[in-house]
Amino acid sequence: MGDVTPTEELELRAARCQLFESCMRNEARRLRTFRQWPGNSPVSARDLVKAGFFFVGPRDEVQCFCCGGVLKDWGPGDCPIAEHVKFFPSCKFICGEDVGNQEMLPLQEIFDTVDGQFLSVLQGIESEATALPNEPEYPEMVTEEMRLSTFQNWPQYTDTHPEQLARAGFFYTGQDDVVRCFYCDGGVRNWSFGDDPWREHAKWYPGCEFLLRSRGREFVSSVQESFSSTLISPSRMSTEEQLRRLQEERMCKVCMDRDVSVVFVPCGHLVACGECALNLRLCPICRAVIRGSVRTFMS
Repeated sequence: MGDVTPTEELELRAARCQLFESCMRNEARRLRTFRQWPGNSPVSARDLVKAGFFFVGPRDEVQCFCCGGVLKDWGPGDCPIAEHVKFFPSCKFICGEDVGNQEMLPLQEIFDTVDGQFLSVLQGIESEATALPNEPEYPEMVTEEMRLSTFQNWPQYTDTHPEQLARAGFFYTGQDDVVRCFYCDGGVRNWSFGDDPWREHAKWYPGCEFLLRSRGREFVSSVQESFSSTLISPSRMSTEEQLRRLQEERMCKVCMDRDVSVVFVPCGHLVACGECALNLRLCPICRAVIRGSVRTFMS
């Protein structure tokens, strides 16, 4: 394996590292970047995450959240920590200094099944505490200008304008048409003609503090009521639209890839897959503190 040495490339990576350093201190967030990690790589994504790396591509290029060092061309027998020390021995993280690395939460107890009756009980339980983060999940994306700058490679096949998305709190992840809210970390994809970013934000993440402050609770409530009535009367939609809505409802709102499979306790929301649920402290929908979780199986 080897590192990336050209001066221009290093400067580019250093700039990128400065932008993402604060959010990539979180191991769970680093792990999410490995969705496109090559399946035939001899090095596992989790080992790379533990060594301080997140995936940047192309191929198997990864970057350290702390020193900005980039490594690629991983081979059989390579140890991420050892390679990190070899190529970037002065990295404060790899030297053991406290640079704010946030380890993934330990495995939570997950039950095997849940039925509608039990779910209704969960939804009736009053949460002991609901917590809104004191600061955005991505503080480096707090300005609309910074969010807009991420849309340089926004797909041409979608008619949803970057200006609208950035104004609604979203920045582009660089993958397909997936965007994320800088405040609540809520992800949205599969944008269709006529989609309103503010309404989509309110539909899927009504508890986002940025959304509530920007548009108000009345707007969010009206969107939720409209969405609920649409779910109750699917006959008004075309078959194609019904299929799209069903896919959106079953999709994990964190990785935007796998199906939802875990219900959070006590709020009762079903919005995350099993892998993503392990690394969440707050419910992405209502921001309630997650006290436990229950595995579900959808037919």
